Amino acid sequence: MKISWKSGLCYLILFAFCFMGGRMTAQRQAVRAANMTPSGKLAIVIDDFGYNGNGTDKMLALPIPFTAAVMPFSEYSGENAKKAVAAGKEVIIHMPMESTMGKREWVGDKGIFLDMTDDEIKAVVEEAYAILPEAVGMNNHMGSAITESARCLGDVLDIVKEKNGFFIDSVTTCNSVAKDLTAEKGIPFFKRSVFLDGTNDVETVKKNLRKAAAIALKEGKALAIGHVGPEGGDVTERAIEELIPELEKQGITFVTAGDLVE
Repeated sequence: MKISWKSGLCYLILFAFCFMGGRMTAQRQAVRAANMTPSGKLAIVIDDFGYNGNGTDKMLALPIPFTAAVMPFSEYSGENAKKAVAAGKEVIIHMPMESTMGKREWVGDKGIFLDMTDDEIKAVVEEAYAILPEAVGMNNHMGSAITESARCLGDVLDIVKEKNGFFIDSVTTCNSVAKDLTAEKGIPFFKRSVFLDGTNDVETVKKNLRKAAAIALKEGKALAIGHVGPEGGDVTERAIEELIPELEKQGITFVTAGDLVE
């Protein structure tokens, strides 16, 4: 079939129009993609509530959601938990657990130890929940020896499951069995991405917080752990407060730990 030169010209014009239109659409999409701000969820867990430690009230006054991990067997455990709830924060149990290193007394007067029976472990966890009925989950205080023990941690998690809670692994050992055990028992789980403090230097805390934010922007979510009291307190609160606008501008949304668990 012969095609007249006029028809050929029409086809050529149509082809050029489609080509240019497609190219312009691709360019617009590329510009939109370049202008899109990445986003990520960042949960901050603040350990060691329960002592009325340095920075307690300032931390609870932060204008972002976060998770208050409360020591269950301390003088101000109940009081600090109630203040956290009143401030709109999430509460979990910061359960004292035996470590592979350090002294037994560092865990506290009451906690989870390797030489305890299954019933003794479960009784301690039940007591912790009775003291902190506001708690929606748990993370470990110290605890490397327990999070490496399938038996002991399994006893703890059995009660967490009964309470419909979740478990956050503070990752005090690289040999933790928490992820596998929670998956086996059907318990929501997440693990720490970054430790924020253990320092009196605000800039170091900020550096660690930016590191956590970078992980959240890359992976979609991250969890950072800080402290009230001598491990962080006012220093950590100041670092968080000063970085909120910067991180939100980068695309960070502050959430509770419960918003991240899987």
